[in-house]
Amino acid sequence: MKAEIINVGNEVLLGYVLNENASFLSKKLASLGIELMCHTVVGDQSGSIGSAFRKAWERVELIILTGGMGTTVDDITKEVVCQEAGLALEKSLDWEIHLEKLYEKVGIELEEKRRKQAYVPEGAVLMPNENGTAPGIIIELQEKLIILLPGPPEELKPMVEQSVVPYLERKASAGIIKTRVLRVIGLGEATLEQRLSELIDLEGNPRVVLMAQHTEVHIYVTVKGDDQSRVQEMIQETEERIKGKLGSFLYGAEEETLEEVVAGFFFEGEFTVATAESCSGGLLAHKLTNVPGSSNYFVRGIVCYSNEAKMELLKVPKEILDTAGAVSEETARIMADNIKSYAMADFGLSITGYAGPSDDPMEPVGLVYIALSTPRGTYCQRCNFWGDRVSIKEQSAVYALNLLRLYFLGFTE
Repeated sequence: MKAEIINVGNEVLLGYVLNENASFLSKKLASLGIELMCHTVVGDQSGSIGSAFRKAWERVELIILTGGMGTTVDDITKEVVCQEAGLALEKSLDWEIHLEKLYEKVGIELEEKRRKQAYVPEGAVLMPNENGTAPGIIIELQEKLIILLPGPPEELKPMVEQSVVPYLERKASAGIIKTRVLRVIGLGEATLEQRLSELIDLEGNPRVVLMAQHTEVHIYVTVKGDDQSRVQEMIQETEERIKGKLGSFLYGAEEETLEEVVAGFFFEGEFTVATAESCSGGLLAHKLTNVPGSSNYFVRGIVCYSNEAKMELLKVPKEILDTAGAVSEETARIMADNIKSYAMADFGLSITGYAGPSDDPMEPVGLVYIALSTPRGTYCQRCNFWGDRVSIKEQSAVYALNLLRLYFLGFTE
């Protein structure tokens, strides 16, 4: 079965509201073995909705529309679909009674415009909405399936889990589509593509696709099949081949974050860490403490933004700051060593650099030093990041975490 999702709403089309429904529905359809062919986003105009619906009708068997199911004048999804499908709207007495009880409970009169939600396409199956007033609607027409869902994610997601998925499980033809997401850090998309050239196949099975993120690259491995165990076996085989080509550059999978991977090493070894940050402004400490239980390993974090703070809090000698500079390997090493010592932690991690903007050639924006003080010595990385101020801060914190990860893996020598 092939499907298309049509998201309706000016707020989504213009970017004021993140289209999280599309991502959620895509994953659900894939898990059911339903092949998603297209995402379409349209505004609240009847012409746009009708045009998108007609195109979807020609190319897929399942059309899912989200949004435009409310009570205002621009909520017209239901009406347009009926017009395009040649169906009449008829009142559902059951849903009208349901609305009357809901509004009575909150002390609001059920005005005529609110009764609009009791009118549904003839022959439709209604799905309950535990978090709103618009019903979900299922229409079976000419060997096609049409599903109308409310736009708010807090209404849509429970409805999909409780009603849409069971319905589609009964209707969808046998088939499995499974995707595994692998996370890579330290390699750009172009370099990664070269390393995986013999595996990347946009039309094959498995299908391997790269997607660049801000500080990392994700690899999507998708397999189609009829047998669950064989699909899983193909996913694992492909993942092992990718691991063999990437080694330590591959740090995690699915929703696993870099800070969670690093936290695992701290939990396993019962180690502790303290941080000293300049240009990253505390972002590294923020990331380390995003993980539940981080109080077991995160001892202390200091933001020493000025030279005075570096001298006062971390005892960086003034002569080092005057000669080597605040942004230097010497300063980064002293910051890491001293925060480790003062906090009595197993590891000290420091960041100092130029986040910009700056017109001073002596302060090259993006130059960052990251130092890691460990029981076996102190290591330092010189990094040259690019981007705006926020981007450089993010890259600095992420690469500091990665230096920790590489140390635990034995790759800092």
